[in-house]
Amino acid sequence: MKRNSLMVLFALFAVLLFVACGNSDDVDGDIDGDDETITDGDTGESDDMDGDIEDFESDYSKDGDIDGDEEEVEAGEPFRFLVISDTHIRLPGRPDDGLYDNQGNIDNLEASVSRINDEFSEADFVAVTGDLVGCLYSEDPDDYGIGGENTAETFKSTMDDLTMPYHVTLGNHDYQKDYDSDIDEGITTDNIENIEAVWKKVLGIDPYYSIVHNGVRMIFLNANRGVHNGILCGGCTVEAFCTGSFDDAQIEWLEDELAEDESSIIFVHHPPVSDDPDAMFSMLTSFAIETEEAFYDVIESGSDKVIAIFAGHGHIWERDTMFDTIQVFETCSTGDTNGNGDNIHIVDVVPAEKSIVVSHGRDGESVYWGEWK
Repeated sequence: MKRNSLMVLFALFAVLLFVACGNSDDVDGDIDGDDETITDGDTGESDDMDGDIEDFESDYSKDGDIDGDEEEVEAGEPFRFLVISDTHIRLPGRPDDGLYDNQGNIDNLEASVSRINDEFSEADFVAVTGDLVGCLYSEDPDDYGIGGENTAETFKSTMDDLTMPYHVTLGNHDYQKDYDSDIDEGITTDNIENIEAVWKKVLGIDPYYSIVHNGVRMIFLNANRGVHNGILCGGCTVEAFCTGSFDDAQIEWLEDELAEDESSIIFVHHPPVSDDPDAMFSMLTSFAIETEEAFYDVIESGSDKVIAIFAGHGHIWERDTMFDTIQVFETCSTGDTNGNGDNIHIVDVVPAEKSIVVSHGRDGESVYWGEWK
């Protein structure tokens, strides 16, 4: 990467430390298209759906139907999945269109879906690590723009063009009920149950859930539900949920999930604080999973089961480890700052060998944040 480009990126990073609002809490980061990482994995039983929580079902398919009929595959067979993040679907003409390129975000996701279908049709599924929309513009499951354009259904209709299933986590922007263009901040809900009911209605998803795919447990967490979600985003006056935290019921559920026989891959919007103090997720701890969270103890106790963690939120490419063994990846965004339809992580899993290989969809364009130093 050229020195002048690097200086611009560090300038962007410095701005982020003081002003998080209006820029989707992100900085730039690039990849080179050739990196790979080998970690642990495991064999298990054929695909099924589980992870019941509260009064929710947890069977989730590409079209949002709760059917649990995903085709069974012989346990241990190698497979590929893709990861995208921070699609930030916004609609032209909405109040946030003055700060963001709302149509550009839609165009980027459409380009990503098209490329995935054309070049990665062999992949088993796509995972989206949160911030599906820029702002939901509602917290009413009975009236979130039904019959007209709304961001949630625009996201779904675009993703439904995939030729493979997709699974998502919810990000901080997915809990925004409105947007204040005077201060350029999202208005975060104070009723997460209603917001989650909207997503349940649109996508058929629970707030958190798991699936078992070819002997590997895929755990989709939600770091928007804990006591630290009320912390204001850096530089903001009303916008919150930038700091990740978990409700007690979810932590207990996660412990149970990691006690199962399969090895696991975890998907969550907010990145964890990782081993390297200079890694991006560690440098921006106000945007990471709060350091006092019980999450870290649970992951450390179950580290022999966790192959990798995939996160979003920071709009950069980054990778590091947790507890010296768990690979952690942050995928650069599809929408908003640094958004690009080619920002895809390609993940090849060999359950029988307890390994994954991770590569990138933007050959020659970028490197991970930690590789700049």
